[in-house]
Amino acid sequence: MEMAGRYEKEGKSAEAVRFYLQILEIAPRSAPTYNNLGVNYFELEQYDQAISALEKSIALNPHDEKAYFNLGVVFGHLSRTDESISMLEKALQINPRYLPARIKLCDLRLASNQAQAAAECYEKLFLIAPKDAQSNSNYGVALLRLKRLGAAVEIFEENDKNFTPNAENLNNLGVALLEMRRYREAVFAFHRALALEPANDAARYNLAIASLAGNDKRGALEQYSFLKKTNRELARKLFETIFKGKIISPN
Repeated sequence: MEMAGRYEKEGKSAEAVRFYLQILEIAPRSAPTYNNLGVNYFELEQYDQAISALEKSIALNPHDEKAYFNLGVVFGHLSRTDESISMLEKALQINPRYLPARIKLCDLRLASNQAQAAAECYEKLFLIAPKDAQSNSNYGVALLRLKRLGAAVEIFEENDKNFTPNAENLNNLGVALLEMRRYREAVFAFHRALALEPANDAARYNLAIASLAGNDKRGALEQYSFLKKTNRELARKLFETIFKGKIISPN
């Protein structure tokens, strides 16, 4: 077990698997060993073996939240979303304060466009753990998708104030302000995002849309000139918007 753990810490998953299999020859009903074996199979991208090992771990000990969480991670990686959510929920039924499962579940619901469920999930998360920049920003995205624009703006501004400014959060803030037709503030947010990350094509496109909405066609054309070089698809969409006079919402 010590050798297996040492290889696992060193990232030598193949060696760790070899030792965990030797342990199972001695202790074939060791649920923790099957759990660890599954984790290392996952690292080796041997997903069928990972699922089998984790399912055996759960069968031997159906009260181990970590095994459910790890199986949820494998299913999520394979885009088996419903199964991943089910495993994460089972982990939280066993231990409602198990943060890795809660964070993974919230992020997965957001990625699956389950905005209401994601927002509720993040609210539960913040009851048991201090806010972190990424989870709080993701919560704002969920609110934005629910068209709770004022609340979303508050979250993005809170993030900007309490954590290190980052382009993703500022871009999201700009989108929310744009949806509220607060065009000057949106333009300012997008400019700040690009100052931090000049290669952020989404923020540059959104800046052009906000500029155009604020009757600044020259500003929109400046961003178009950049996008022609970096993202032809966004440049094409922007060109059509500018010259057709049609304002579309960013996504």
